[in-house]
Amino acid sequence: MKKSLVTVTALCILSILAVAGCAAQHARPYAAMTLESAMKALDHRADWHDLAGPTFPRHPAEKFLSGLTIVIDPGHGGDAWKTDWKRSASGTREAEINLRVSLLLARLLKDADVNVILTRESDTDLDLEERAAMANSAVRRDGSIGADLFISVHHNATESKTTNFTSVWYHGAVEDNEPDLDVARYVAHALGRHMHTQVARSAPVLSSHLMYASGFGVLRTCQVPAILCECSFFTAPVEEQRLKDASYNLREAYGIYEGLCEWAYCGRPTQTTPYVEELKLTTTLDDGLPGWWGKDANRIVTSTINITLDSERLPITYDAKCHALATTLPSDVSDGDHVLWIHHANMFKNHNWPQRYLVNVSRGDATVKAWITDTLPASRPSLATSRPATTRSSSRPWRRR
Repeated sequence: MKKSLVTVTALCILSILAVAGCAAQHARPYAAMTLESAMKALDHRADWHDLAGPTFPRHPAEKFLSGLTIVIDPGHGGDAWKTDWKRSASGTREAEINLRVSLLLARLLKDADVNVILTRESDTDLDLEERAAMANSAVRRDGSIGADLFISVHHNATESKTTNFTSVWYHGAVEDNEPDLDVARYVAHALGRHMHTQVARSAPVLSSHLMYASGFGVLRTCQVPAILCECSFFTAPVEEQRLKDASYNLREAYGIYEGLCEWAYCGRPTQTTPYVEELKLTTTLDDGLPGWWGKDANRIVTSTINITLDSERLPITYDAKCHALATTLPSDVSDGDHVLWIHHANMFKNHNWPQRYLVNVSRGDATVKAWITDTLPASRPSLATSRPATTRSSSRPWRRR
């Protein structure tokens, strides 16, 4: 019975995508509008919450996603036997909605030549650590380890029957995980745009430390850029009915897909592995952008460039023509391991990845040597002892992620 239900659901999903593809190939002819008609059209503007007929065209910028490895995590699962667990008042299970949206998102991304990994493809349960581990150990197409991005798909719940906004969550303070914030911003705005939830009621991007002092477990244990999407509130009766419709789920998945396309379109900066000779460190920055017209100009925002060693900022020199960045480690730097952190952002304010490296220093009688020994994962601090979580309001989620 379960197998047949999964098969029927899959067929429905594929039918929706097929219809969308046909619609794109047989677009209606364009009808020009006069200025007078355009002015009259503004006399009867639709309500934000009215959903127009959806279309799902291939985004021209999806080519910038090609080759990336993205782990999609349909939140929860394997809890159908719990009659009052993560359900709406009428019994709709969040886990089922999460899975439908994730399967549709996986299809959209696979069509864009993304290496997609799903943490689950059926109604099964995984520990939070297991989900994150799949991203941490993912093998990219170039053979390197660690996914380019982890996305956990969820839907929110609250005691209020009218609350229904979209939020995308990251871990830590704003300065801890800049690449996470970059993608969260694009995805949050695109989800709100396509789902027509209560945009502007709340911040579209939020830190999970607002909910728990240690943040969401699945984000905390991810060592790669990671976000968690609370697409909407399934406890709002009208929204619950929409979420039962696979075409609406496709609208959600398309919103995430579009956000990812626009994020990738704006580049993911990086740099060469830093090289240390004696105490002088050098690296070459990469803005992560294609060879568009204007590529010879500096496309890295100079004011964003900095290097820190164990949280202490170092003096730097930057050559905007060849993108060479250099610094000198302190002459009194101690023996042992140190954390080097490199920051920069391109003209679209997307930040570099990776950002952290392990530097080993060895002091002899007359010489000091240093070298990079490892690339470090994302910083995932816990605020349990330094910054308490704020008091939860009735519009915030009930449960831990």
